[in-house]
Amino acid sequence: GQLAKSWLVSYAGNFLGSVGLAALVAAGGTLAASGAPVATAVAKTSLSFKQAFVRGILCNWLVCMAVYMASMAKDLPGKIVAIWFPISAFIALGLEHSVANMFIVPLGILSGAAVTWKAFLLKNLLPVTLGNIVGGAVCVGAAFCSVFGSA
Repeated sequence: GQLAKSWLVSYAGNFLGSVGLAALVAAGGTLAASGAPVATAVAKTSLSFKQAFVRGILCNWLVCMAVYMASMAKDLPGKIVAIWFPISAFIALGLEHSVANMFIVPLGILSGAAVTWKAFLLKNLLPVTLGNIVGGAVCVGAAFCSVFGSA
Protein backbone atom coordinates (compact mmCIF):
# COMPACT_ATOMS: atom_id res chain seq x y z
CA GLY A 1 0.00 0.00 0.00
CA GLN A 2 2.14 2.84 1.29
CA LEU A 3 5.34 1.58 -0.35
CA ALA A 4 3.66 1.35 -3.76
CA LYS A 5 2.19 4.85 -3.32
CA SER A 6 5.57 6.30 -2.34
CA TRP A 7 7.30 4.60 -5.27
CA LEU A 8 4.64 5.78 -7.73
CA VAL A 9 4.69 9.40 -6.57
CA SER A 10 8.50 9.47 -6.46
CA TYR A 11 8.82 7.83 -9.89
CA ALA A 12 6.28 10.18 -11.50
CA GLY A 13 7.91 13.22 -9.93
CA ASN A 14 11.35 12.13 -11.07
CA PHE A 15 10.05 11.46 -14.59
CA LEU A 16 8.28 14.81 -14.94
CA GLY A 17 11.19 16.74 -13.43
CA SER A 18 13.79 14.94 -15.54
CA VAL A 19 11.91 15.40 -18.81
CA GLY A 20 11.22 19.03 -17.91
CA LEU A 21 14.90 19.65 -17.20
CA ALA A 22 15.85 17.85 -20.44
CA ALA A 23 13.47 20.16 -22.34
CA LEU A 24 15.05 23.24 -20.77
CA VAL A 25 18.59 22.00 -21.48
CA ALA A 26 17.65 21.17 -25.09
CA ALA A 27 16.01 24.59 -25.52
CA GLY A 28 19.12 26.25 -24.13
CA GLY A 29 21.38 24.20 -26.40
CA THR A 30 23.89 23.64 -23.61
CA LEU A 31 24.65 19.91 -23.89
CA ALA A 32 23.25 18.99 -27.28
CA ALA A 33 26.07 20.61 -29.23
CA SER A 34 28.50 17.88 -28.19
CA GLY A 35 26.40 15.10 -29.71
CA ALA A 36 26.84 12.99 -26.58
CA PRO A 37 23.14 12.96 -25.61
CA VAL A 38 22.16 11.70 -29.08
CA ALA A 39 24.74 8.90 -29.05
CA THR A 40 23.87 8.00 -25.46
CA ALA A 41 20.13 7.79 -26.21
CA VAL A 42 20.77 5.51 -29.19
CA ALA A 43 23.14 3.28 -27.22
CA LYS A 44 20.83 2.97 -24.21
CA THR A 45 17.82 2.04 -26.34
CA SER A 46 19.86 -0.48 -28.35
CA LEU A 47 20.46 -2.81 -25.40
CA SER A 48 18.53 -6.06 -25.20
CA PHE A 49 15.89 -6.33 -22.48
CA LYS A 50 18.18 -8.72 -20.58
CA GLN A 51 21.21 -6.43 -20.83
CA ALA A 52 19.23 -3.39 -19.64
CA PHE A 53 17.63 -5.40 -16.83
CA VAL A 54 20.95 -6.81 -15.55
CA ARG A 55 22.69 -3.44 -15.83
CA GLY A 56 19.79 -2.00 -13.82
CA ILE A 57 20.26 -4.62 -11.09
CA LEU A 58 23.99 -3.98 -10.83
CA CYS A 59 23.55 -0.21 -10.90
CA ASN A 60 21.01 0.09 -8.12
CA TRP A 61 22.89 -2.47 -6.05
CA LEU A 62 25.85 -0.06 -6.11
CA VAL A 63 23.67 3.03 -5.58
CA CYS A 64 21.89 1.49 -2.59
CA MET A 65 25.19 0.33 -1.10
CA ALA A 66 26.48 3.90 -1.47
CA VAL A 67 23.46 5.23 0.40
CA TYR A 68 23.72 2.54 3.06
CA MET A 69 27.45 3.08 3.61
CA ALA A 70 27.04 6.87 3.68
CA SER A 71 24.32 6.57 6.30
CA MET A 72 26.72 4.56 8.47
CA ALA A 73 29.59 7.08 8.15
CA LYS A 74 30.05 9.38 11.10
CA ASP A 75 31.42 12.47 9.33
CA LEU A 76 31.25 14.28 5.99
CA PRO A 77 34.55 12.97 4.58
CA GLY A 78 33.42 9.43 5.42
CA LYS A 79 30.09 10.01 3.66
CA ILE A 80 31.86 11.41 0.58
CA VAL A 81 34.19 8.40 0.33
CA ALA A 82 31.30 5.99 0.91
CA ILE A 83 29.36 7.51 -1.99
CA TRP A 84 32.28 8.22 -4.34
CA PHE A 85 33.48 4.71 -5.16
CA PRO A 86 30.17 2.90 -5.79
CA ILE A 87 28.77 5.77 -7.87
CA SER A 88 32.03 6.12 -9.83
CA ALA A 89 31.95 2.36 -10.47
CA PHE A 90 28.37 2.46 -11.81
CA ILE A 91 29.30 5.24 -14.22
CA ALA A 92 32.60 3.65 -15.30
CA LEU A 93 30.93 0.27 -15.87
CA GLY A 94 28.19 1.79 -18.03
CA LEU A 95 25.38 0.56 -15.79
CA GLU A 96 21.80 1.78 -16.08
CA HIS A 97 19.81 3.89 -13.60
CA SER A 98 16.20 4.68 -14.41
CA VAL A 99 16.17 8.19 -12.96
CA ALA A 100 19.42 9.17 -14.70
CA ASN A 101 18.01 7.78 -17.95
CA MET A 102 14.82 9.82 -17.45
CA PHE A 103 17.00 12.84 -18.18
CA ILE A 104 19.67 11.75 -20.66
CA VAL A 105 17.52 9.73 -23.08
CA PRO A 106 14.82 12.42 -23.44
CA LEU A 107 17.60 14.98 -23.91
CA GLY A 108 18.93 12.83 -26.73
CA ILE A 109 15.46 12.50 -28.25
CA LEU A 110 14.90 16.26 -28.04
CA SER A 111 18.34 16.79 -29.59
CA GLY A 112 17.55 14.70 -32.66
CA ALA A 113 18.36 11.10 -31.73
CA ALA A 114 16.65 8.51 -33.94
CA VAL A 115 14.87 7.15 -30.88
CA THR A 116 11.12 7.18 -30.27
CA TRP A 117 9.47 7.78 -26.92
CA LYS A 118 8.01 4.26 -27.21
CA ALA A 119 11.50 2.78 -27.69
CA PHE A 120 12.75 4.73 -24.68
CA LEU A 121 9.89 3.58 -22.46
CA LEU A 122 9.84 -0.07 -23.53
CA LYS A 123 13.45 -0.83 -24.48
CA ASN A 124 15.18 1.12 -21.73
CA LEU A 125 13.06 2.58 -18.95
CA LEU A 126 10.95 -0.54 -18.30
CA PRO A 127 13.76 -3.12 -18.06
CA VAL A 128 16.08 -0.70 -16.23
CA THR A 129 13.39 0.20 -13.68
CA LEU A 130 12.63 -3.48 -13.04
CA GLY A 131 16.35 -4.15 -12.66
CA ASN A 132 16.75 -1.20 -10.31
CA ILE A 133 13.92 -2.59 -8.15
CA VAL A 134 15.60 -6.01 -7.97
CA GLY A 135 19.00 -4.46 -7.26
CA GLY A 136 17.72 -2.26 -4.46
CA ALA A 137 14.91 -4.30 -2.93
CA VAL A 138 16.34 -7.80 -3.30
CA CYS A 139 20.13 -7.51 -3.48
CA VAL A 140 20.37 -4.88 -0.76
CA GLY A 141 17.09 -4.52 1.15
CA ALA A 142 16.05 -8.16 1.44
CA ALA A 143 19.63 -9.32 1.91
CA PHE A 144 20.20 -6.93 4.81
CA CYS A 145 16.82 -7.77 6.38
CA SER A 146 17.60 -11.49 6.22
CA VAL A 147 20.94 -10.95 7.95
CA PHE A 148 20.11 -8.16 10.41
CA GLY A 149 16.31 -8.41 10.73
CA SER A 150 13.82 -5.60 10.29
CA ALA A 151 13.66 -2.54 12.50
